[in-house]
Amino acid sequence: MSAAAGQAILHAAVAALLVEALLRLWRVDDPGERLAMRWIAIGAPVLLTTTFLLVAPWRSAPWFVERWALFAGVHWNHVRVGGAGLASASSLALAALGLLLYLRDAVPFVADRLVRTAPEDGLPPDHPAAARVRRAIDALPARGRPSTFTVVDADAPVLLCTGIGRTAVVISTGTLDRLDEAALRAALAHEAAHLATRDPLAGWWLMAARTVQFFNPVVQVIARQAIQDLERRADVAVAAQGQSRQLASAVHTLSLAANVHSDLALPAEGGHPGERVLASAHRRALDARCQLLLEGVMPTPRPQRAWRLGLTAAALSVLLFLVV
Repeated sequence: MSAAAGQAILHAAVAALLVEALLRLWRVDDPGERLAMRWIAIGAPVLLTTTFLLVAPWRSAPWFVERWALFAGVHWNHVRVGGAGLASASSLALAALGLLLYLRDAVPFVADRLVRTAPEDGLPPDHPAAARVRRAIDALPARGRPSTFTVVDADAPVLLCTGIGRTAVVISTGTLDRLDEAALRAALAHEAAHLATRDPLAGWWLMAARTVQFFNPVVQVIARQAIQDLERRADVAVAAQGQSRQLASAVHTLSLAANVHSDLALPAEGGHPGERVLASAHRRALDARCQLLLEGVMPTPRPQRAWRLGLTAAALSVLLFLVV
């Protein structure tokens, strides 16, 4: 079992490196295509590694390892660390890291979605805050417009979209107090863009893949990059409506608040040193995101998307078959 987990981590690392290299080589800046490439990297250890272990168990035989394998992790077990092979010890350490990264996001992911499905806790439709949100939602394009919305009476900023068939937006009075009308319209347009491309469903699929590979830190990191691509795709949709500056204002404003619960922002500060390091990375990502919005940077459409995805998947299949 530990050998299979180690091979999945190794395959995920190879897949991630190849995908990142190809994204740079092909200069892919369209978030939709970047997201598709990330899915290939995530699917490699989930599908390919499992298939190889079941269909071709002889890949671990000495004759294959010596004659055909491009890289064999088992060779690193000749190096001993505290009485254990380096490959085995590394697999255990990385698995522990993967579990920590998974739990860090899985617990709030599930908690947020349980909270989102409580419309009865919202303000009545005739409340001024609810009327304000209704006016902003009615001004959205029909595609992606939520089926319903809930305004919760809370000082903390909350702005989330949910639902696959019957979609909804959850927003707090704390968010409404912080955003002017233009920023509110842009923020709701961002949530509508998520709903138009069924991003809540993508979020569940990403979490499902992370759960299957809970021990794999590389998959956890790639999945977080995929979330950034989802956000960038929604940002591009809002920018196409001429609301990029207003959205940048909303992102910046909500990101500065404490206890924020929003698809637009990430916590600005952390507690222990590890959290502070992650919060600093989140802050840099938010700053870069706002900068792209302010500059009005739009991705360059490229017509060769299908063959690039197919070539990447085929190359990974062959490459990972030879990595044991």
